Amino acid sequence: MFAERRKRRLDALVADHALAVREFIDRATALDETRWLTPRAAGKWTPAQETAHVILAYDEFIRQLRETTPMRRRGNVFRRRISRLIGLTSILWFKRVPVAVNAPREVRPDWVDTPSAHLLEALRRRSQEFDTAFVHTWHTEPRRRMSHYLFGALSLDQGIRLISVHTRHHAAFLPSPESSAP
Repeated sequence: MFAERRKRRLDALVADHALAVREFIDRATALDETRWLTPRAAGKWTPAQETAHVILAYDEFIRQLRETTPMRRRGNVFRRRISRLIGLTSILWFKRVPVAVNAPREVRPDWVDTPSAHLLEALRRRSQEFDTAFVHTWHTEPRRRMSHYLFGALSLDQGIRLISVHTRHHAAFLPSPESSAP
């Protein structure tokens, strides 16, 4: 009974994750090359940079699933506790990334002018690598922890939910397909 419940949970988590990636890619694919390289506002990222950031986040989580080194913690103890209480709760329960959260250096992209087809294919590959590493770890090391620079240790369940919400969060910054049409 327990094994069956774990399998259903894994299937649901992986399916939701795949849907989040598909939503991102669908929105990004609808953009022409001009919109792809245009920031959404002054001082904000372009869709190319949003995509590069999501790829860098996948790289970090894949690294954590394959290695034992956690992500470097940032902020003081008080900030981390408040971030975990409010931020992680918002992400896991309300499926929303809190506003005004800056990405850590490890996952902050520089200027990106790579064509959308190349970056979106890289995102597709990274998300598949993540799924493969995640499923393997789920079966072989179910108590394995992932980490976040503010939230600290995360269960595997929390880790995949976080990255799914994160991917949707950045998809929401991409112009909707309707607004991209001429």
